[in-house]
Amino acid sequence: MKLPRTALSIAELDELDHDGAVRFVRMLEESGHRMVWLPEVLGREAFTTAALVLGATGRLIVGNGVARALERVPKSAGSAAYDLAAGHPGRYVLGLGVSGAVRKRGTGPLPFLREYLDGVDETVARRGPVRVPRVLGAYSEGITRLAAGRADGLITFLVTPEHTRWARETVGPELFLSVVQWAVVGRSRSQAREVARERLAYYLRLPHQIAKLTRLGFTEADLAPPGSDRLVDALVATGTADEVREQVRQQYDAGATQVALTLPGPLDETKLDAYRALGEQEQ
Repeated sequence: MKLPRTALSIAELDELDHDGAVRFVRMLEESGHRMVWLPEVLGREAFTTAALVLGATGRLIVGNGVARALERVPKSAGSAAYDLAAGHPGRYVLGLGVSGAVRKRGTGPLPFLREYLDGVDETVARRGPVRVPRVLGAYSEGITRLAAGRADGLITFLVTPEHTRWARETVGPELFLSVVQWAVVGRSRSQAREVARERLAYYLRLPHQIAKLTRLGFTEADLAPPGSDRLVDALVATGTADEVREQVRQQYDAGATQVALTLPGPLDETKLDAYRALGEQEQ
């Protein structure tokens, strides 16, 4: 699977209406960005949002990064992904993930996702010959290894280069590995910490994120809301567009195939300028 070396992961669509979302993604494309991942977090449904972005743009590659498997049955996910891949050849990637919440159903994330992929495969095969490229969102060893055997790649989120190095060693040298990297552009370090903490607060309430960050060596003191300076500085690149690009080079050095920047904070003029500046680097 060949995808751009750089991408964006855009959470802003949750806060925009239809017309605002169209204007925003067109601006990203016009600024030079080549690919976006769409997280499914607070509001928008994964596949209809992917269809919106694909229809609003002409060249932008769109990935669900990631669609929540617990939100829909495998037949629905597989069929929706098939139609997007068929309607926009070479521009769509299915991303799937599952959290520890699946244990409430009496199963673990790994067996659940393995069976889920079986259902997706059956649906896609029944629909026709269109290939649907896919990645898995994973932090645990089990699902990371599942990605190596059952997907075209792996996507990780809110991790340090140390985790990226471990993931690369786990899946081998060839598998596509995208790392979603937080960045605050055009603000001082103290301002950047404040912006990042507003969004980080949500993730510091999620048990699977706490477990992941604990495995990466962060302490209870680091993870106590709103997060220590050590935690924020390890997870968030800051500075000018050029300085951010220099900092994320650590993720490439650790084994990332792609780095997808996500910019926390309100969609104000400072952030829009940051998106444009980052896009100019892609041209």
